Amino acid sequence: MAFSSASSKARSKASVNKLFESMLPGTSLLPSSSGKSSATEKFAAQVNKKKLTKHEIQKAHKVEKAKKNKLINQKLEKEKKFKKLVKFNVIKAHKEEKDLTPEEQKYLKKLIKKNANAVVRASEVDDPFVKDEIDALRSEILALTNEKYDKSRDRKLDAKLQSFNDKIKKGVLAYPGLTPGLAPVGYDDESDEE
Repeated sequence: MAFSSASSKARSKASVNKLFESMLPGTSLLPSSSGKSSATEKFAAQVNKKKLTKHEIQKAHKVEKAKKNKLINQKLEKEKKFKKLVKFNVIKAHKEEKDLTPEEQKYLKKLIKKNANAVVRASEVDDPFVKDEIDALRSEILALTNEKYDKSRDRKLDAKLQSFNDKIKKGVLAYPGLTPGLAPVGYDDESDEE
């Protein structure tokens, strides 16, 4: 039987092998290849077998390059995550020692804001250990935000009170016709009672 191409011959052999395997387990026409060949060997065999065109060769190179770039990007992403983890652990150690620099405080606040949504999404967790960690993180976040809010609110109230007291001392806030501790001129207590 003459085959029109090598691929049709390979498909035919695969079909016959499958048939033999189903009828007589352990038998096949093709010996199983025990050694793995490299990507370059596979590509060279494919080029020799099919006589690929220039466009197909370029496409194959492009696919290989994309695979390599993907592996490189995955490696870089892992390194980036590792560096972030190390940085976080250093900041965590400094926080426990209460020796945070302003940059570390800024980074920690940024990280807290960034991960606040993740905490909300992870609120429905069945694992008790994870739930305890989430609760601790929530309380820490709330303490930080409440502390910041309380300080800013206190500062604003103190500034308003100080400003008001300064205006009173300078006489900016004065109402004509009123004297401290005295009723206005022409005011009768008896007119209110009747």
